[in-house]
Amino acid sequence: MTGLMWKNSSPIKNFEDRLSDFLGFIYEIKLKDGRYYVGRKQFWTSKGYETKWREYNSTSKTITDNPELIETKEIIGIFTSKSAMRYAEAACIFWSDSYLNPLGLNWSFDSCKGTLKLTEEDSEQLKLLEKRWQK
Repeated sequence: MTGLMWKNSSPIKNFEDRLSDFLGFIYEIKLKDGRYYVGRKQFWTSKGYETKWREYNSTSKTITDNPELIETKEIIGIFTSKSAMRYAEAACIFWSDSYLNPLGLNWSFDSCKGTLKLTEEDSEQLKLLEKRWQK
């Protein structure tokens, strides 16, 4: 496990002061060789306990097998519901081209099913995340 801390690049700068307001975050991990991975991590378990999100690296086998390759761990969006997180993760995978780009490590993602629950804050973040890759 790498000792790298998460860099918060989301528009919500005080999220740790309001952690109970959020379910989790979307992240991008960049490796030293130029590869990258987009994923999501929950702050809370289904039983309401805080996860070990601060130490978390990824479920990507490439990253878990080679944590020394991690260059940066970046929180890029923080969301209140599972549906918003799933949607944002899938959208960011497409917007970043991580699914098709040979440098992208995403080979699958969880689809968004059912009713999408977005707060105003969630909607604002999705707009900012889309702009991140729409240059």
